[in-house]
Amino acid sequence: MLYVARHGETEWNKQGIISGRSDIALSGVGYRQAAKLAEEVAQLDKPITRIIHSPLERAYETARIVGEKNQLSLNVDNRLIELDYGDYDGTSDEQEGYLKTRTQFALRYPNGESLMDVYARIVPLLEELEQDQENVYLLVCHNSVIRAIKNYFEPLENDKVFDYRTPNAKLISFDWKNAAVVSKSA
Repeated sequence: MLYVARHGETEWNKQGIISGRSDIALSGVGYRQAAKLAEEVAQLDKPITRIIHSPLERAYETARIVGEKNQLSLNVDNRLIELDYGDYDGTSDEQEGYLKTRTQFALRYPNGESLMDVYARIVPLLEELEQDQENVYLLVCHNSVIRAIKNYFEPLENDKVFDYRTPNAKLISFDWKNAAVVSKSA
């Protein structure tokens, strides 16, 4: 079993500003969401044994709150960092160019990366974690990273990949038995 959660809300999330690699702090709501996530993790039938988080502050703070409540140590993995939106980072998520690029799996944002780039860096991490059957992991990361993880476990048609949005601090579980066979044949 693998668990993933998006970080708690930030002010930029609330305002519709693209966060990407910008190191934005949690809002008051985000801290409350992280505390609620920590409670949810404490109630799991099969307890999480390890937390790995993105290097960005919003993911670290969410992971820290969950880790403290559940007496779990944290590890950072740079592969969990949010998609690099390049020139769109810190701007409105309503821009036509952003919205057009957002629906293309392999198209890179100007001076950034594509969802395919995220998928390419996340698959090796998932394959490493799948080999460790001793632990139950929680990955605290970002919406685009979770899109890539979801597609690894449940391959989606292109338009469904981009329609998939993860609410802040929502716990999602995946079963290793459902991992994409395609990745294992490479």
